[in-house]
Amino acid sequence: MNVERIKVLTAKKDVLWMDFTVLNPAIIEYKDKLLMLFRTKGTEGKAWDDPEALYPIAIGYGISSDNGRTWDFDFSRPALAPRCELDINNVYITNKYGKKVANFANGSIEDPRLFMIEDKCYMTVACRLFPMGNLWWNNSLVRLVPDWAKNEDNPFGKSAKDNPTVTVLYEVDLDALMERDYDNAFFYLTHLSNPDFGENRDIVFLPEKQMIDGKMQYIMMERPVEPFRNPFLTAEKPSMVFSAAESFFDFVEPDNKKTLITEPKFEWEANRIGASAPPLRIDDKHWLLCYHGKQDDVVGYTQNFMVFRDRENDFPELIYHFDERLITVKEEWEMPGGFHIPCIFVTGMVKKDNQLILSYGAGDERVGIMYIDYDELLQHLKDNGADF
Repeated sequence: MNVERIKVLTAKKDVLWMDFTVLNPAIIEYKDKLLMLFRTKGTEGKAWDDPEALYPIAIGYGISSDNGRTWDFDFSRPALAPRCELDINNVYITNKYGKKVANFANGSIEDPRLFMIEDKCYMTVACRLFPMGNLWWNNSLVRLVPDWAKNEDNPFGKSAKDNPTVTVLYEVDLDALMERDYDNAFFYLTHLSNPDFGENRDIVFLPEKQMIDGKMQYIMMERPVEPFRNPFLTAEKPSMVFSAAESFFDFVEPDNKKTLITEPKFEWEANRIGASAPPLRIDDKHWLLCYHGKQDDVVGYTQNFMVFRDRENDFPELIYHFDERLITVKEEWEMPGGFHIPCIFVTGMVKKDNQLILSYGAGDERVGIMYIDYDELLQHLKDNGADF
């Protein structure tokens, strides 16, 4: 199967907030444009100019008028940046509905995914309550957790003490984003994963509510690192899980409905398996999901596709999960550099006419776009046993 790949962004050495690395971009189509939000990291600076180096991880913005072949990136400032507050009184934020809540995006904002539900745009991001220091190229990780957070009786519990990745949900105003009015483009809603159950990321949503147990509910795919810590799950390795809730604010409840989608099944998924980009409708009964597996630090991260079929009053059923590393490192610019682990990491997927446009991080150092013929992909899946 032919896959066209182009490199569209590398770190900008003259831009402080993205001079270290760029990776893992989300894309969405809006008003015949492609909008991109990508993860970026600077070498130093809390607010990009503070000599107390906190190594912030933030989100940058770009727009394309030619289906992703060329981009106009905004290098003037991050679109969305963590506050990196360490004072206990400042680790809060007012959400869209005027409620003061814990700001789980205070320390870092990583790996955006964009999707629409009921004519509104949302973004999931993997976040930490406190900045983690230099995550790459440094054998000694600097943990920037304040002294007050090191006891479990702090106001934020395990999220402060252990500083795990917590996935946060934002509502996004795409018109404001296109105008680069970033202060009015992002509205903090809530955290989606429960830090008491440990690290949880690679969260995407079906772009339609589904009937589950007689109620219309949002359907979330998550990838807990230790799923066995949740009383309703038994998987031992980072695995894919369905979760349902009537409100976005209910996903953190310990008793919300969950079911295991799949554990790592094949050798190239041995370390972990998770959703890459929000799924797309194939027809009125089936979904196409791009997902990733990691074998180890030598083989790294590669991609394949799953197919799901809707079921009445239940989560969609996984009907295609095939032993194939369909998308692997091929181009010289995709090869690992300072990070060392091979990594093709898709975080966005748009269908445009008969073409799938995928946005991805390459080697945790660059942003790429790939193009796949949609009909050819579906035929490839059918040839390997997908029944749809």
